[in-house]
Amino acid sequence: MTASIAVAAPQWRIGTDRRAAARAAVAAGADQLHLDYGGAHRGPPLSDPIALRAAEAAAGEIPVPVLAVNHLNDIGLAREDGTPDPAAVDLLLRALDCARRLGVAVLHVPGFRRSLPVTASLRAGTAEALRGLCERLARADLLVAYESPLGPHDSLELARAVDHPALRLVLDTGNLLDAGHRPLAFAELVGGAGLLLPDPHIKDGSRTPFPTAGLPALLRRSGARSVLVENDYRDAPDRLREDIALCRRAAETRHPKDAP
Repeated sequence: MTASIAVAAPQWRIGTDRRAAARAAVAAGADQLHLDYGGAHRGPPLSDPIALRAAEAAAGEIPVPVLAVNHLNDIGLAREDGTPDPAAVDLLLRALDCARRLGVAVLHVPGFRRSLPVTASLRAGTAEALRGLCERLARADLLVAYESPLGPHDSLELARAVDHPALRLVLDTGNLLDAGHRPLAFAELVGGAGLLLPDPHIKDGSRTPFPTAGLPALLRRSGARSVLVENDYRDAPDRLREDIALCRRAAETRHPKDAP
């Protein structure tokens, strides 16, 4: 008998109202909800007491294992001089406080747009920022999950520069496809190094749909314990239900010996 895989929905791909997103996720059959810290066009930040209370209420309706800090993409995690951006560090610390309040297991740190580590100096600053955040978790039962469009070799190089056991790397099918990388190769190389978060993000690329026939193999190679479906569901609630069902079928398709 195969081990079950939890399927999570992303609040930021459903709507900025966290309690409404929780209800939509439950209605679509999700097992979990990943919350967003907020800020900019993503709704009020969780540093706002009213927003935090709403997030706590949402967590009472459906398990919330992950808090994502997507506002980092608007700020920039590192500066060109190879140091962390102070505004990004401050945001991460505020998000960490909220993660502890919510009791999540993972703080998700993205590296896109202004946080994209495209140069050696930006990667050095990114590694320093991630190391500092990980060091804050010394007495907390939390992981830092870093996601970027870097391929497996560059991702591993960055993770080794961080050199902290609290760091894991995120496999996102759509972002890897957009960057010209193979998700399965990412799972094999990063997973083989013991640095892969066993919770892949499943979505289409902007130009290339994710080949769903390959999903059972990806779940196997990534040792998946859960899956986040991450297409845009803001005006497509039926798509959320379909994606959740697709991941459940793929999990059931795995051969018993392939279960994590």
